[in-house]
Amino acid sequence: MESYSVEAVLKASGATQFAKAFQNASKSVQGVDKNASKAAISISSMMKAIIGSTAVVGTFRAIRNSIDGAISRFDTLNSFPRVLQMMGFEASESEKSIKKLSDGIQGLPTTLDEVAKTTQRLALMTGDLEGATETTLALNNAFLASGASGQDAARGLEQFVQMLATGKVDMDAWTTLQETMPYALNKTAEAFGFTGESGKAATQELYDALKSGNITFDEFNSQIVKLNDGVGGFAELAQDATGGIATS
Repeated sequence: MESYSVEAVLKASGATQFAKAFQNASKSVQGVDKNASKAAISISSMMKAIIGSTAVVGTFRAIRNSIDGAISRFDTLNSFPRVLQMMGFEASESEKSIKKLSDGIQGLPTTLDEVAKTTQRLALMTGDLEGATETTLALNNAFLASGASGQDAARGLEQFVQMLATGKVDMDAWTTLQETMPYALNKTAEAFGFTGESGKAATQELYDALKSGNITFDEFNSQIVKLNDGVGGFAELAQDATGGIATS
C-alpha cells in the first residue's frame, strides 16, 4: 500500500486551502469586529454628545424660562402700585396688596400676573382694594383646592366676577362654578347650613337662597374669603392639591 505524507493528503483533499481560507476569513471577521467596536465607540460618543447637548439645551431653556418669569414678576411688582395709584388708591395700599398677593401664591402654580390682574379688576369694580386682594386669593385657592385646571379656573373666575358685578346669580354661571370649584362650593354651602337634606344638593339649596335674596352675593363672597384661611381652609388645601409646586 502506497504511503502518503500528511502534507500530501491535506493538499490533495483541499484541507490546506480550506484552512488558509478559514484563517483569512477569521482575520476578516476580526477586522470587522474591530471596526464594529470602533463604530460602536464612535456611535456611543456621538450619542453622549447628543444627550449632553440636549441636556444643555434643556438647561438653557429652563434658565431662560426662569429669567423670563423673574422679569415678568419684577415688572408686575413695579407696575401694580402705579396702575392702582392711577385708579385712585394710595401707594401704601397697593404695596400692601401686591405683597399679600405675592406671599399668597407661594408654592402654587399661579403667576403673580394672574392674581394681580384679577385684583385690579375687582378693585376697580368694588372700590375696595383690600377686599379685592382677599377675594382674589380665596378664589384662586378655592379653584385649586377643587382640582381645577388653569383653564377651568379662568372660566369659573370669569363667571364669578360677572355675578359679583351684578350682585345676582344665574343658572349658567352657577353651573360653571359647580363644574370648576365643586369642593369649595359644597363647603361654602355647608358653612351656610345647607346639607342637602331637602332632597336637593347643598349647592343647589345655596343657589336657591342666593336667587331669592335670602343670601346676598356679598355674603356669599365673604364666606368664601372666611373659609380660605385656617386649618383645612382653601389655602391649605390648595397647597396639598397642587403638591406645593413652586412657580419661582
